[in-house]
Amino acid sequence: MATPPLEEVARAICSGSGHSFDKKLGEGAFKEVFLITTAEKEPRALKVLKPGVASERTEREIEAMTRCRHTNIASLETVATFVHSSVQYVYLVEEYIGGGTLDERLQKQQISRDALLPMGAALIDAIGHVASNDLVHRDIKPANILFRTADQPVLVDFGLVRDLRKSSVTVTWATCGPCTPLYASPEQLTNDKAIIGWRSDQFSLGVVLAFAGLGMHPFARPGDDPARTVLRVEAREGPSAEFIEAATRKGLPVVIQMVGNWPVERIRKPADLLNAWQRQRGS
Repeated sequence: MATPPLEEVARAICSGSGHSFDKKLGEGAFKEVFLITTAEKEPRALKVLKPGVASERTEREIEAMTRCRHTNIASLETVATFVHSSVQYVYLVEEYIGGGTLDERLQKQQISRDALLPMGAALIDAIGHVASNDLVHRDIKPANILFRTADQPVLVDFGLVRDLRKSSVTVTWATCGPCTPLYASPEQLTNDKAIIGWRSDQFSLGVVLAFAGLGMHPFARPGDDPARTVLRVEAREGPSAEFIEAATRKGLPVVIQMVGNWPVERIRKPADLLNAWQRQRGS
């Protein structure tokens, strides 16, 4: 028997919980997201998982979000199950972040240096908090950075998180680990598990900040398409001369170090990265 649309399930969850259903916000391969208003008149994001997809990776996503408590990381409020038409669904209620994504902002214009500096500091602090919980986000990209207010970025979507306290879910023989290739570190693209850690997130954030403030991928050469750029990262060809010149000219030298070919070339500790980033304010 076919299962009902997830919007029908979301409406039923709201009805049974005293919430109001507002609208659908989006969907992914394994879930759909809806805007709801709680009985206390607060907006929230309701995520309903498709039946049968509550895998080990989903469990790790939920555990990671529960473990992380940081101003610049989306907060998870509720994880529960709901039976509808004899089918059990897992659903999550999260903070609703209504300021749009960094991806949407970059489609309109680059981020000014004055705006990029505090945004970068907030996101570096966020990935440092993730690292302090022995987690690697592994999917830092503009679409996964939302804004709570005009200038307060929030890191979301822990669907690809790696928990360093547990064995890897990804098979060792996979040629590429879980990631969004254009923002991934070389070690993710080659599935080199032994060196995937917080400095992999540092690399991805460096790529995001380069796109945001300079309008370019650090490894891209003139005329490259995204696929060619990804191959350059995988081959560890290093940042382009154009990128190095642009980052230096704009007073953002730390971004160059963030995207080193190997983790050892990047900044060792989150606190050191944050300090180095903040020192750029005077440059």
